[in-house]
Amino acid sequence: MAELKEIVYKEFDERLMVGVHYHTSFFKAGNAWKSYFESDKAKYLNELSEFVYCEDIDENDGIGMMFNFQDTNTFELILGDFMKVNTPVPYELYKKYIPSGTVACIQIEGNDIAEIMDSAFKLITEAIKKTGREIDFEHFYWCEIYTKERYSIPQNRGEKVVLDYILPVKSSLSE
Repeated sequence: MAELKEIVYKEFDERLMVGVHYHTSFFKAGNAWKSYFESDKAKYLNELSEFVYCEDIDENDGIGMMFNFQDTNTFELILGDFMKVNTPVPYELYKKYIPSGTVACIQIEGNDIAEIMDSAFKLITEAIKKTGREIDFEHFYWCEIYTKERYSIPQNRGEKVVLDYILPVKSSLSE
């Protein structure tokens, strides 16, 4: 069973999420990741490395940002990285503006990614509620961050993995 390892709140400066854009579902998102890593789009992101804006998150092998949920299964997905607002984004890549604000940074540990994803939403919503916050659905997005230290390296060793999540929140009293 997956378990919540940590929840902290941070103030995020405005930024862009830049990467490859997909319309997908929870069942097909794995194919989007496979397509992304098999394409040459990651090289375009590497060419923008001077604009990367990840000082407030740990080194990672990938960020997936889900947004614009049509229902519980259908959404838009950007696979890429956070960048500074003034980044000159090439036409091959998609960009989405992320306003500044408070975010929940959550770490969930499990035996594998499937175990984590099976319970992530429930664990995250319960933890946010217990800490006197609520999800900011007006500005909602859901980021999965595959950190080198907590996900990629342990996965390669056959150990438990931790998936980091980021989503916007506000106080329960409505900020």
